[in-house]
Amino acid sequence: MLDILLNLESREPMNYIRIIVLLISLIVLFPYSTNCFSQAMTQEESDAARISMLERALAPETPDALASLFASANKHRNAAVQFMLFSEPLKNKYKDNWPYWVSGTSSPWITSFKIDKSVINKHQWQFQITYQWATADGPFQPSMVQMIRVEPVPKNLSSSQKFWITQLTEQ
Repeated sequence: MLDILLNLESREPMNYIRIIVLLISLIVLFPYSTNCFSQAMTQEESDAARISMLERALAPETPDALASLFASANKHRNAAVQFMLFSEPLKNKYKDNWPYWVSGTSSPWITSFKIDKSVINKHQWQFQITYQWATADGPFQPSMVQMIRVEPVPKNLSSSQKFWITQLTEQ
């Protein structure tokens, strides 16, 4: 249609008819296409939609990116990001641990982390994340080690993520 709009010099009657039909269609259909934005939503529905959009924007594209995001969220005590990366069984296990979406403690705190990857099979990866700690007095021992297993989210499930953590253990 854009080529018709840009090429009006041909002055063919069909071009004008197409433009008029297009404009009438826009005038008639536009209010219906935007109706979903004018519907009243509860605060809970609005919050759920916002959270879903944020989770989709943050969703890691690869298992390696997921492990890195998880470790970074742990370092920054961001339980909301950690939670979004969990499978449903892990979400059920951890949801009551973080009522204010803050993980960890103020001291000791994580200063850095190292990630080692193992391929279990073509659809499962295991990551060992070793965290270094510190307190006001300096480095803190022992290091914390987490093992996470990452798998693709099954296609038949509705999720904001492409990959998720199916197992989490700490040493």
